[in-house]
Amino acid sequence: MNTKNHSLDGPIIEPELSQRLAIVGWVFAAIGVIAIVLPVAATVVAEALIAWMLTLWGVVGLWFAWEMRPAPEWRYAATAFGLTLLLGLTFALFPRVSIETLTIVMMLAFLMEGVVSILLGLRTSDRVSNWGWLVLSGACSLVVGFIILLGWPGTAAWTLGLLMGLNFLSTGVALIMLKNATHKAV
Repeated sequence: MNTKNHSLDGPIIEPELSQRLAIVGWVFAAIGVIAIVLPVAATVVAEALIAWMLTLWGVVGLWFAWEMRPAPEWRYAATAFGLTLLLGLTFALFPRVSIETLTIVMMLAFLMEGVVSILLGLRTSDRVSNWGWLVLSGACSLVVGFIILLGWPGTAAWTLGLLMGLNFLSTGVALIMLKNATHKAV
């Protein structure tokens, strides 16, 4: 049983924590701005990180599969992790191909998310008062997906970096805003 006294009228986030979160937020925001200003460089860095993480995942996974040889499933694990290693090495050796592949995956994800969000928003319009936000979100996803598609393959060079930058920036701003989160719990 938790013996701490939790007051419902205290701050949601303690001042010390909110200060630390704000510092993390400024770092995230700075990384985001750099990635937005230099989207091609950020794309190359993101691709390299993904390539080497897949490679490492494959190597460690193969080790895991080797160690689980007494189990009949070890061959499946070895196959899966071998493919992960192969994908990572392919991405590391052929960065342009991997950037284009990752961009296609992102484009498809945006297009699918857009369709699903719009359909869900329209389907719930008679039961949910803010259904329009889902439709707007879906429309934005569709627009991003079509921008990537219509500019292909030129969009591949900057898409990952720009979207990563926007994500870092929005996360950073959100964390910075938490510094002001001294609202009382309702």
